[in-house]
Amino acid sequence: MAGILPGSEGSFSSIVGVRSLFESDYALLAGWVHYLAFDLFVGTQIMKAARAHGVSVLILLPIWFFTFMFGPVGYLLWRILRPLVLKADNEVAA
Repeated sequence: MAGILPGSEGSFSSIVGVRSLFESDYALLAGWVHYLAFDLFVGTQIMKAARAHGVSVLILLPIWFFTFMFGPVGYLLWRILRPLVLKADNEVAA
C-alpha cells in the first residue's frame, strides 16, 4: 500500500486522499467493502445481543462509535464490557 510512509500523499480527510493510500482502485474497493462489512456486521451483532438483554441504547452509543470509527477496537471494547453491562442490566431488572 502506497501512502503509509512519511511524506506520502495519502490522507483520510478526503476520498482523493484515501484513494491515494491504495495502489489500485480494486484494492480501494476491497478495503472499502471490508471496512463496511466488518463495521456493519459487528455493530448489528452488538445491537442484537444488547437488545436480547434489554440494554439501553445510551450504553451502546460509545461502543458503536468505537466500532464504526476504529473497527476492532469497538469490538474488543464490547467483548470486555459485555459481561459488566449484561450483569448490571440483570441486577437493575431484578
